[in-house]
Amino acid sequence: MRRHTLFAYVDGSDLDDIADALEARLRAFVEARGWVAGEAWVVNQQPEADASCTEPEDIPCWDLGLNLHLPDPGTEPAGWFADVEAIACFFGNLHGEFGRDFVVGISDAQIGIAEDLYCIADSSPDLEMLAQVIGLPPSTEGSTMGSTRAARRRSRR
Repeated sequence: MRRHTLFAYVDGSDLDDIADALEARLRAFVEARGWVAGEAWVVNQQPEADASCTEPEDIPCWDLGLNLHLPDPGTEPAGWFADVEAIACFFGNLHGEFGRDFVVGISDAQIGIAEDLYCIADSSPDLEMLAQVIGLPPSTEGSTMGSTRAARRRSRR
């Protein structure tokens, strides 16, 4: 079992009008890409009982997006971060198409914690900032942060 999973979900729970179309776009994206980092899959779940809903007008949580298993530090294959960049760019396009923000974060299966790290709030996500919040140092090698050298630096942290 992989320890870390990147998640990218639509921000909000009022998704009835867009859920089917968004899920179809997500499935097409996941199925069309050859993933380097690890397995990717679509998530579309609404918990039955939601403790955050205390009033009748409250909208229950809805997780709609995708997950990507991340390689363990020190074992990152060359080009793995290109998967993360592709997700961010795709969700930037979805922001333009659906007018919704998306949250990107990482969950840790070993300690059971998930942390939101970055919000995609326009159609041009800041890939340098995303790399930094995930733990990669700033790139000096051009636009792609996924080099083997950058991955090695991350594994030393």
